[in-house]
Amino acid sequence: MKLRRTLGVLLGAALSVVTLVAPAGAQTAPTGTSTTYQINARHNGSLVDGAVGAPPLSRKWSRDLGGDVSYPVVAGGRVFVTVSSADGYGTVLHALDAATGEDTWAPVDLGGTYWWSALAYGGGRLYAQTYDGELTAFDPATGKRIWSISLPGQYSFTSPPTFSGGMVYTGGAGSGGTLYAVKASDGSVVWTQDVANGDNSSPAVDANGVHVSYACEQTYAFAPATGAPVWHHDTECSGGGGRTPVLADGGLWVRDDAGMTPSVLDAATGTVRGTYDAVGWSPAPAFDGRQGYFVDEGVLTERHSRTLETRWKFEGDGEISTAPIVVNGYVYVGSRTGQLWALNGATGQPVWSTDVGAPINEPDEHNVSQPLTGLGAGGGLVIVPADDLVVAYGQ
Repeated sequence: MKLRRTLGVLLGAALSVVTLVAPAGAQTAPTGTSTTYQINARHNGSLVDGAVGAPPLSRKWSRDLGGDVSYPVVAGGRVFVTVSSADGYGTVLHALDAATGEDTWAPVDLGGTYWWSALAYGGGRLYAQTYDGELTAFDPATGKRIWSISLPGQYSFTSPPTFSGGMVYTGGAGSGGTLYAVKASDGSVVWTQDVANGDNSSPAVDANGVHVSYACEQTYAFAPATGAPVWHHDTECSGGGGRTPVLADGGLWVRDDAGMTPSVLDAATGTVRGTYDAVGWSPAPAFDGRQGYFVDEGVLTERHSRTLETRWKFEGDGEISTAPIVVNGYVYVGSRTGQLWALNGATGQPVWSTDVGAPINEPDEHNVSQPLTGLGAGGGLVIVPADDLVVAYGQ
């Protein structure tokens, strides 16, 4: 019987295929990659991949990995995930062949306290981080360790790492909070900054800032190269926890489940650009240009990123659970009942659905009883973690 536990972070059948309608903005491009949580360093859930055809897709392979499966990193013909250990604390890193789902190198026991770990990819390397702050760079082709560092000054690490511009950015908590910039080539810490608690928020990074958001929507931007403060959105309250922000259309989309209405901040200044109607514990939205896709209380909603006008809704089975992703203009979401849908991003029309075979769990941004999960895509595939399964769909 699979070991399952719940532990709070400290402080705190298939639908028929219908006629396809080409979505606005769909295009072809070279093979894409998923490099961290919600596809990329901006966490906007958007990918253009010329190798992923329009749905319907077919199941290419499925693996039962014996534990809760993380969001995937998809790069270099491989799918990387971490899996909660069935034998006690810790997680295991798996490298799967994208074409077959078979192991490309032997699984690596990452160890660690509890069952949380997270991945990032960039600069030709794979980065894995555990709850205890052990950050390790691997050769993605062989699984060989290149360097490993114990991040200093904190003891609780629940922030998935993000690679950008030769740096790996992540956060830690325990005694206050710390944001870290680690040199990807050798694991040296380039800079750190104090933040209000350091939990859960995977840094959203672009050329202008490293953005993190914590309890009460305490949100920060720092210069990527130096860590110099750019702005701080201070709400004059504090607490434990945090959520991954999303960079899209000049805004930083932040959420908090302490009763605050989700906000859109100006990414350049941190001033409030608007708010939108959703519960704070909803998963991260995804964006395709100015089309935003939001899952709230089991329903998928499309909103314009500037006017915040709702233009369509998709209820599915009422149990939609995942953070959405957008691949070539099609929106993919999964449900607790195991259904996976693809919808035309412009119209909300469902064009394909399938039963994955296991519940597709929501991303848990508060607990460390499993790795953070989510959908991914790249290399011609859409990758779906579903309970103990990781399932690949493609043409």
